[in-house]
Amino acid sequence: MKGLRQEIKNIHDRVLQSRPKSLDEYISKMKAQKVEVIPTINKANQLQGFRVEYKGVNLKASEVDRSMSGNRLIPQIVQNKSFTRLKEVPKTFQVLGKTVQLSSNLSTKIAKEILKGTIKIIKDTGIGIGY
Repeated sequence: MKGLRQEIKNIHDRVLQSRPKSLDEYISKMKAQKVEVIPTINKANQLQGFRVEYKGVNLKASEVDRSMSGNRLIPQIVQNKSFTRLKEVPKTFQVLGKTVQLSSNLSTKIAKEILKGTIKIIKDTGIGIGY
């Protein structure tokens, strides 16, 4: 199972190197590599995350690797689209041709990722924060 997870992660990394500009582009490029990415959408039409299916095995994307969770994947793809760092959590998202909202849980996690990125930029640039 660990080998299978690593194979999926390697495919994911290669697909991200091609800088997909939308979730749909990411999903279709993964599919071209035989990895089915299945968005998890609840009854309220909110995107909660993703599952992946590969060689007959179905896993939550975050079980394959933390970098594949929705809260890490979405900001990365949005950044590819605009070439700027995500500054706020998107309200809606296009996936498989339909507009979905982000679940509050996913929105919160994305907000934390954005904040972590902002803090890293501040550390890297040496901007001091006084107390």
